[in-house]
Amino acid sequence: MKSLAIARNVLRRIAHDPRTLILIVILPLFFVLLYGNSFSGSYKDLTIVIVNEDNGLASVRTAEVGRITLDVGLAQAFVDALDAAMFDIIMLDSAIDAEAQVGRPGTWAAVVFPKSFSNAVVNEAVRAGGERRVEIDGDPVTLLPSDAVDGPKTVLLLDDSNPLIARAVQGAFDAAFSQVLASQQSSLTVEGLLEVHALYDGAIRMLDFTAPGIIGFAMTLITVMLTAMSVVRERTSGTLTRVLIAPISAWQVASGYTLAFSLVGIFQAAELFLASTFLFDIRFIGNPGIVALVIVLFTIGLQGLATLLSTIAKNEAQAMQFVLFLLIPSIMVSGVFWPLETMPATIRPLSYVSPLTYANAGLRKVMLAGSGFGAIRFELAVLGVFAVVMLLLSVLSMRRQAYTA
Repeated sequence: MKSLAIARNVLRRIAHDPRTLILIVILPLFFVLLYGNSFSGSYKDLTIVIVNEDNGLASVRTAEVGRITLDVGLAQAFVDALDAAMFDIIMLDSAIDAEAQVGRPGTWAAVVFPKSFSNAVVNEAVRAGGERRVEIDGDPVTLLPSDAVDGPKTVLLLDDSNPLIARAVQGAFDAAFSQVLASQQSSLTVEGLLEVHALYDGAIRMLDFTAPGIIGFAMTLITVMLTAMSVVRERTSGTLTRVLIAPISAWQVASGYTLAFSLVGIFQAAELFLASTFLFDIRFIGNPGIVALVIVLFTIGLQGLATLLSTIAKNEAQAMQFVLFLLIPSIMVSGVFWPLETMPATIRPLSYVSPLTYANAGLRKVMLAGSGFGAIRFELAVLGVFAVVMLLLSVLSMRRQAYTA
């Protein structure tokens, strides 16, 4: 009975604490909705570049009238067979220009059809399947195999920096090619006509792809939780109150906390990077100085965020709940495990307000592709703004606590 009385007392306290009650009711539902929507999406609007040099003609031998020319347009048939919802197709005239696009942000592949594509497919189909009867202008004609001629293959240049997107893009291309080949009633394989050149030659593993995001998330979780709970503990114990009523400005207090916890966060980040590199051989070909800059800006912003959370939490348990409410969704919407391109339009805006999205993108570009400052200037700008805004808000938070001390 005493245990029941204690349980009833605890539940009564929870029921009279609106913030805790809201978190208990809303948090599980929020996670389920976010998880379900994040995973239920499909790839959409992936930018690819296509150069169609194919004249659409096929010169074939016949038993009745000698050699004839057929207008089949198989390259255009391939383009038409691609999933219009999945791909945003840009048509270019130059193979050099198309290949230069691959590797730039948002462009995942370039396909170059040679001038003789239709001719090669039709003649290979006849050679593989033997004589074939077809109707041309209402008259039956027997197509005869021609001598094998090694012509240029269709070239697919694929950005495989994201293994998930690379597999989806190549799978969609294989399906479109298979549809074109099926129209020729042949057992030809895609591999016989398509020459794939991966930008990183498969050197980027799924482990390499997820590592920057996991490291960023670990930094976020540890740093924000440590800072928020430490500030709440010092506030509830009276230590923060004594500091705030001392002859010291709120700016100096906030800067001191930011410096201390930023150094802790940077140490933890260095530990994470070293352990990942030496234990799991994580790909790291970029400039460590640029990585350090991303981490510093990200960490400073996290300190300000944690300080804000500490001002609305009455105790350490609430601080923990607020941290989880903000941080757990961030790993779902920041592209750590699955690409932002798969997220529904209703969820994707959450990605753009999560600082982990930009830290993850910046670290990936530097670590996996060896990008320099120019390639991540947007990510650095966003993280810099995040750091400044959060630092200013943490100062205002400290002033508020000083006035109420």
